[in-house]
Amino acid sequence: MRVGIFSNTISGNSPEEVAERSRAAGVEAVQLRLEWPGLDVEGWSADRARVRRAYEAVGIEVAALAAYTNLFDAQLEQRQANRKHLEHLIQITPEFGTTVIVTETGSYNPDGSWTDHPQNHTPEAWAELLDLSGHLAQLCERAGVVLAYEPYVNTVLSSAVKARRLADAISSPALAFVFDAAGLVTPETLPDNKAITQEALALLQDRIALAHADDVRYVDGKAKWLPLGWGALDSGAVFKAMLAAGFDGALIVEHLAEELVPEAIAFCHQQLVDAEGGD
Repeated sequence: MRVGIFSNTISGNSPEEVAERSRAAGVEAVQLRLEWPGLDVEGWSADRARVRRAYEAVGIEVAALAAYTNLFDAQLEQRQANRKHLEHLIQITPEFGTTVIVTETGSYNPDGSWTDHPQNHTPEAWAELLDLSGHLAQLCERAGVVLAYEPYVNTVLSSAVKARRLADAISSPALAFVFDAAGLVTPETLPDNKAITQEALALLQDRIALAHADDVRYVDGKAKWLPLGWGALDSGAVFKAMLAAGFDGALIVEHLAEELVPEAIAFCHQQLVDAEGGD
């Protein structure tokens, strides 16, 4: 398992500097953000190639493209624009040196993509997700790309159970998921996080394109997001369940300051060693 970060966790004045500083911090893989000062990676193939080459030169895997967008925006015009934008990003994903593109499904809530709304959980929302996902999977198949949705409790794709249902309905090798244990629990279900983690990985083990190493604490019902091991999740259970599911892809650490990257990477590697030697 390669342990890494989102590309914008490490600062630098150029892709080359960012990549070199990432490698020095122990990073083995990145989930690539699209924001690069002075570059237009969405518009210019040369800029995409420059970013790809920067990571290739230091031996860091570009594990996935971070193309997060609200596919269920409350405003229909914006929703359609977001979907067209994602279609464009699907076409250019291979130029970054990866075949995986990640997004959430989103929410009908006008306050944001990650904020719950009653309409997210309706048959109409599910039907729309089915239609959209079938269309996007076809585009991905033609582009040689895998679309990885990130399930999250407040979005239309709110659980691993729904993700499995969607995978079975679409039945395309171009549709996969991000395993993110922290995103699958609420304040009410947090005490059951070990069982939720195990169920999610058992359900999706053949469809996990990427994993996130993040954690959560709830304070007065509000989430505080942290790197895995810094919050309330049973982090040991997460690592054991990933290994039991046969996951051997990139593990991306989230929600950390740059100076904590070496510590977080080392923590994940030690947890993997402990999980391999555990019961």
